[in-house]
Amino acid sequence: MDYPTKYLVGSIFGALILQAQEPAPSPTAGRLPLRPHFDDSGMPQGAQQQQNVPELLPKSDALPGTGAGAFDPIPIPNASATPTPTPISPEEQKRNETRFAEIRSSAMRGARPIFLLEQSRSALTDEGRKNFLRAYYYSVCAEMRRMEPGLKPMINTFEQEQIHSLAKGRSPLVTVAHRSKPGPRKKR
Repeated sequence: MDYPTKYLVGSIFGALILQAQEPAPSPTAGRLPLRPHFDDSGMPQGAQQQQNVPELLPKSDALPGTGAGAFDPIPIPNASATPTPTPISPEEQKRNETRFAEIRSSAMRGARPIFLLEQSRSALTDEGRKNFLRAYYYSVCAEMRRMEPGLKPMINTFEQEQIHSLAKGRSPLVTVAHRSKPGPRKKR
């Protein structure tokens, strides 16, 4: 048997199988017309019918937050609402600074910060270097907060200072790394 004959026989069998799979119409259900026929003769010519429009939204004065207690996206700081920091004795301040230096040096020796610092030093662009250093400071400060939750305000201040200095320009870590590289050799 050649290809056209096989194709013809296969097509016939496929059509018979598809026809056998169609459900038989039930005797109670009538056939639906392909296109519905609309009879416009019942509509009056030129007369407008009154339509009932559903009220989807309440009136503007019924919306919540339109009065004096409306939501303000930019809150105005209230002097009475801000908590005043408790004064710390000079001895306590010195102990906090000592503890801060200890946990900072410990957090900087972690595996993740060391990896990020190495990545920042080997970054190809200044932007990549800044991104790695930003991640470095975030991970160091997160570890410091985990180690000493009582120093959270001091850690937050340190983190903000470091991130802002990165945004302004070169990091001291990068500058020191560039300075420590040997300069060009002088010709003899």
